[in-house]
Amino acid sequence: MASATTNLSFYAIPAYWFLSMVPHGYAMEIMKKANNGRWDNTSPRSSVYDAKLKQSSPAAVFAQYERAEAASKNGFENFPIFVGAILAGNLAKMESSTLNTFVAVYLGMRVAYTVAYISTTSNKYSHVRTAIWMLSTLMCMGVYVKSGISLN
Repeated sequence: MASATTNLSFYAIPAYWFLSMVPHGYAMEIMKKANNGRWDNTSPRSSVYDAKLKQSSPAAVFAQYERAEAASKNGFENFPIFVGAILAGNLAKMESSTLNTFVAVYLGMRVAYTVAYISTTSNKYSHVRTAIWMLSTLMCMGVYVKSGISLN
């Protein structure tokens, strides 16, 4: 029996992309603020540029910049896993309500992960971030497994 719930899972893909861009934008803004409104976009991934930023900003600001950039990169590294789970779930004709719940919880976990990544300054609490990442990744793996079972 087909579900009457609208499948929103594909809309989660641009939402996820946007969520992965937010920490990069935040990183740029905190560095611009620390450098009198200047941001050189010529070669922002260069180690030389990072060294300049490290010298021109307070240590705490630079550390937060690094964490924000790392959170953004992690988002893009995990993008294929998330998109694959959405595709697998749709291919297996999972119920829309199941897919909608998956993407809503997953996106919420990614927001929590990003906040934890940017704001955590001690090793003690960094494990919370790791646990959030692990749980969200296991959710994707769960969709893969459920999809594989239903396609057999």
